[in-house]
Amino acid sequence: MAVSARLRSRSIVTAGVTAVVAVLVDVVTKRLADTRLSGSPVDLGIGRLQLSYNTGVAFSLGDGLATWAVLGLAGMVTGGVLVAIVAGWLRPPVPAGLVLGGAVANIVDRAGDGAVTDFLWLGWFPTFNLADTAITLGVLALLWASWRTDHGPSRGQGTAPEQAPADLGRSASDGAS
Repeated sequence: MAVSARLRSRSIVTAGVTAVVAVLVDVVTKRLADTRLSGSPVDLGIGRLQLSYNTGVAFSLGDGLATWAVLGLAGMVTGGVLVAIVAGWLRPPVPAGLVLGGAVANIVDRAGDGAVTDFLWLGWFPTFNLADTAITLGVLALLWASWRTDHGPSRGQGTAPEQAPADLGRSASDGAS
């Protein structure tokens, strides 16, 4: 197996494991919120845990749309994220897995009753859940990684990626071949 194929496989597995962990953590915390927070918010000082249900998408946009429409749109976007991960277009794998896992977790939650369970309230921001947090942190990390790649050292600076470790420190003018 070629090195690049192994790296891609490892990247896919890492994204997959990250997604599964994100889904499991989200499902457990939403279950706890459903059973422990009904009618009794918990003050955290910087915000509180309070139960709410969102039938729309981000920031309750689309509230009132048919559940099948919201699930269909979310499914298409999630499918696109999965394709991008498998094709190697969406890297690094941990943030990509966070986005995938958060999206899957919210789809699973919505499929049950047409609403997503939210329970984290900061007072100045709409109520959200850990799947939303995974998506947001994953997207921010992917944007950061993309920016770092686009704004890193130019091609002429530093070590070229194809240079072997034994060649480090030697330049073309050293006569090495």
